[in-house]
Amino acid sequence: MTDITRKRGDTYADEFIIKSKTTKLPINIAGYTFTLTVDPSKTPVDDTDNLYQLTGTILDAANGRVEFAPTAMQADQVGTFYFDVQMIDGAGRKRTIEGGKYKYEQDITKD
Repeated sequence: MTDITRKRGDTYADEFIIKSKTTKLPINIAGYTFTLTVDPSKTPVDDTDNLYQLTGTILDAANGRVEFAPTAMQADQVGTFYFDVQMIDGAGRKRTIEGGKYKYEQDITKD
């Protein structure tokens, strides 16, 4: 599990390298899809309270690089939330590959 800390309003992307659980080497993610979901609850029963959900952008399929960039409105948060990343491979199989706390801290600059 990985925790992420961001500043309120920052829209840079969170980047992940997808690795094999056995070899620990990056896997080729060509044809895969990714979704990152942020929620106030660590174990929500449904998606009613999701803050937002992002579709991943594959940066380098051969080396397992994918990123998720929130919009300015999505990033306008302060507090501690939770996230997970779901991967769907080329055969349609789902796997939750990452998760943890997703914290937005107050910043000084307000534009």
